[in-house]
Amino acid sequence: MTPTGDELVAQAKQHYLDYRSITNDVQALIYDGPWEAEIGSFGMQPSAAGCGDNGYKFDLTRTTQVDPDAQGALRDEVRRHLTDAGFEVEGQDLGSGDAQSSDVIVREQGDFSQLMVTFIANGSVLVTATTKCWPGDRAELSKLIFGGVTLSEGYLPREESPSDPLFFGVTPGEPAFGPTPSP
Repeated sequence: MTPTGDELVAQAKQHYLDYRSITNDVQALIYDGPWEAEIGSFGMQPSAAGCGDNGYKFDLTRTTQVDPDAQGALRDEVRRHLTDAGFEVEGQDLGSGDAQSSDVIVREQGDFSQLMVTFIANGSVLVTATTKCWPGDRAELSKLIFGGVTLSEGYLPREESPSDPLFFGVTPGEPAFGPTPSP
């Protein structure tokens, strides 16, 4: 049976906290300070893309900068951490020079459709996570956890550290982070 109402929210919250816990642990290995968090890929907004008529998933993107000379050791630490957590990890190296990148990838395991950590030679680090699909109506879930607010009006942070407390949903009328500046 497909969950609705409070059951849908409770299940989605648990899925969110589970995948964010793993993602935040990976981020903390790399850098425990603030990472850029774009509103459209904050990781809490349910998406139905690829989930059929009655399913949802979460997508997250975070970026930061680290010392390029530390990237090899950080990549190895991320790979080791994920392997120790029971994931089968793939690697991929692309490009050359300042555009060279090296990926640590988890595919179709646990709560993840894909978890990828990309280290770029210039010191940039990109973490992307897409969860597997879960049963439930994306639109209903979105309305229940966001109350119809416009998220760019300060309801989600533009930066987030892996050690910041996780939260799920927002309180309409109480933006906590200030409006997102217009481009």
